[in-house]
Amino acid sequence: MPTLDRPGDRPGDRPGTDTPGGTRLPQGRIGQALAMALLGLVLALAWSAIGAPLLQLHADRAADLETRRMLAGRMVQVAASLPALRRQSTTVSTLSAVPVLEGATDAVAGAQLQQAVQDMAVRAGAPLSSAELLPAEPAGSYRRIGLRIGVRAPWPVLIALLDAIGQATPAMTVDDLQLHGSGGYIRQPDAPLNASWVVVAFRPAAAAVPGAIP
Repeated sequence: MPTLDRPGDRPGDRPGTDTPGGTRLPQGRIGQALAMALLGLVLALAWSAIGAPLLQLHADRAADLETRRMLAGRMVQVAASLPALRRQSTTVSTLSAVPVLEGATDAVAGAQLQQAVQDMAVRAGAPLSSAELLPAEPAGSYRRIGLRIGVRAPWPVLIALLDAIGQATPAMTVDDLQLHGSGGYIRQPDAPLNASWVVVAFRPAAAAVPGAIP
């Protein structure tokens, strides 16, 4: 005699769904909740792998552009604060009333200039990262002595050093000022900047002694 299946004995009458491996998946509210949780996990993984890096890249680019804008504006301010010093550098006729470097040769005057700048940098809290004496150039009855320096320090410290150079004796001026920052400068205003410029001073050409190498 054929056997009749009782309700609940057939696979379709049982709660859940049988997988080929025999594992039963929940249905109803529990199944919907599980499906939503899995979907949320997939979306979170996709965001971590794609969305978050793209958003960070956009933020970094925006910060870099803002840093460049701020640095450009501040470089304009620095340039505007040094017109008198630039006039001293280009107008040789005014040097007679300006204290100049001493020394019978360019090398001696250059060493004096380098030592003076190093002392000012230490006092300002911005030790020099590099220093290079440039070839001296004739400037009328004077010799133009140049020292290219590199400094890594926060903006207020750089300003203090530039101000000290502007008030130094013997007289000095600043040329070829360059500033470089990064995106982190926006988030950390006290972050150090990389700066370089040429410190210029003069010595009398008549200070050379016979037989000395200028």
